[in-house]
Amino acid sequence: MSVIDVFGLIGILLIIGFLADFLFKKTNFPDILILLAIGFVIGPVLKIIDPAQIAPFSQLIASLALVVIIFNAGIEFEFTRVLSSAPRTLILVLFGVAFSIAAIAAPAYYFFHWKLLDSILLGTIVGGTSSAIVMPLMSRARVPEQVSALLSLESVLNSPVVIVIALVLLKSIVAGEAGIALSSVGVDILTQFLLGLSVGVITGLLWLWILTLLQNEDYNDILTLAVVFLLYFAVEKINGSGVIFALVFGLILGNGVSVGKLLKLKRTAEATEIMKRFTAQIYFFIKTFFFIYLGLIITFGDPMLAALGIFMALTLLLVRFIAVLFTSIGNHTLLSNKGILTMMLARGESAAVLVQIVVAAGIANGSVYPDMIMAVIITTVVFSALGVLIFGKKTDEGEIESEPA
Repeated sequence: MSVIDVFGLIGILLIIGFLADFLFKKTNFPDILILLAIGFVIGPVLKIIDPAQIAPFSQLIASLALVVIIFNAGIEFEFTRVLSSAPRTLILVLFGVAFSIAAIAAPAYYFFHWKLLDSILLGTIVGGTSSAIVMPLMSRARVPEQVSALLSLESVLNSPVVIVIALVLLKSIVAGEAGIALSSVGVDILTQFLLGLSVGVITGLLWLWILTLLQNEDYNDILTLAVVFLLYFAVEKINGSGVIFALVFGLILGNGVSVGKLLKLKRTAEATEIMKRFTAQIYFFIKTFFFIYLGLIITFGDPMLAALGIFMALTLLLVRFIAVLFTSIGNHTLLSNKGILTMMLARGESAAVLVQIVVAAGIANGSVYPDMIMAVIITTVVFSALGVLIFGKKTDEGEIESEPA
């Protein structure tokens, strides 16, 4: 493929990405399914692009997608809108992630005889919901504000949780520490969380003040993104969690005025609409190419792996229902909307990114991850889209009132 051909292909793919996003907004048909299908067609089906040519860059693509997706989720999220839902959201995140990990890890360990850390890693990768799918769906579903806020906040919070746990587990597996005590893994996870959180808060507040000095500069949005990459690198170098940093940094910038009032800061700023739009455009670009790339490497050469992935998705649906029931105890609004709360289990960017990192690490059983996890992603995204059609009536009317959390 010549350089000119590459330019033409990029143009076509970006147009497809725009049309997929447009269709998602108008019909609730998830755009990542379209992007995955396009990648599958131009790769394994028509063989226009050879996935082997892109394979050396897979970990770079995955890591870049990880940072941009998490930071964009933070900067776009209006935390004050969902603050009242935070307690129940933490319960849903805790039970949802824990039940999902256990439900997938137990069969892998007892029936397929995987090692313990490998089994937990598999469960962790599919343990969190996708903000890229859930939040757009919730913005167009006619459900109580409490339900929408709960699901949106959950999708933002649990992705970093599963990413940090998965990366710590992967590091232990690669280092040959399969016999390591789970308590040691837990300490490592807690350390990474605290370091990422601390650096995110401190640098986020500092950067809010710096933005007050740079308000009239044309390229402060580009400088901000550069700082995100630089600090992500620094946090990872000190064995902290770069994804937790990126999320917290984004949350502070996206809610700068509210944070300033809460801390009684004399001078503060907030990410401008231009900065949010710039970040969203970078996110769109990365997401389009990342999910098309994933479509390129899908083979489904072993139907059994795809079938296992579908079974895993059904298992995740069952345990999510249980987690939703625990979360909804004592709240009539949540109990009456348990259907859509259960169906919003779409796995997406975090699972897809982690798969690429796992494959690049070359661990045992790594070759079975792509087809199996892609089947989980596709099935759960379909579940969520059906959930909106069944339980969430699309409308442009005002929000529905609901009881406090």
